[in-house]
Amino acid sequence: MDECNQQERRPGLVAVPEGGLWDCERVAAFLGVSKSWVWKQVRENLGLPYVTLGARNYRFDPAKVRAWVQAQSKSGQAG
Repeated sequence: MDECNQQERRPGLVAVPEGGLWDCERVAAFLGVSKSWVWKQVRENLGLPYVTLGARNYRFDPAKVRAWVQAQSKSGQAG
């Protein structure tokens, strides 16, 4: 079995969802906000979950973004 097929988790590696990761534009469209709002969330680490792929290269796991939205609506903290 080669390394790519191993099921073990390694620190720093992220499992990519089947549909792929979202970019800022897709997250903004899903949330109905501006791209600058999304980047502010990332820059100030305000809770919106993201994945760092390199220097200034961020993507978003759709399932985690949806879960974050659910958590915000349950706690009454809409963005």
